[in-house]
Amino acid sequence: MNRRRTTLAALNAWKKREFSYGDADCCQFAAFVAEKVTGTDYVARFTYDSEAAAQRIIEACGSLGELVRTVLGDPSDDLEDGDPVLLKIPLVGEVVGVKLGDRVVALSRSSMLHVDPRYIVHGWHVCPS
Repeated sequence: MNRRRTTLAALNAWKKREFSYGDADCCQFAAFVAEKVTGTDYVARFTYDSEAAAQRIIEACGSLGELVRTVLGDPSDDLEDGDPVLLKIPLVGEVVGVKLGDRVVALSRSSMLHVDPRYIVHGWHVCPS
């Protein structure tokens, strides 16, 4: 299956539910898609169940971008469908999403977002294991 189909299948497999830290947040969403694309569970070592606990993990790394970098390594410019990206969106702030064609899909507190890639700060190419 090609990456676009795999990414679309992952997006369709994501169970819509209320935003909840540690279960249905932007990092869990991006990690879910990345795992479907690569077969690797990127967030197994991170457990949290509240905004405060998530913030402590982020602060321990210095920022959301640095947290993602500790898991995925250095950012890449060669991004494909399903690759995680860090976005900085006006009125929303920093969120992690995934590339899909010429857009980015991300989960916010209120909805699934389809975002212009101009808001990408960094992206990480992930490869199947």
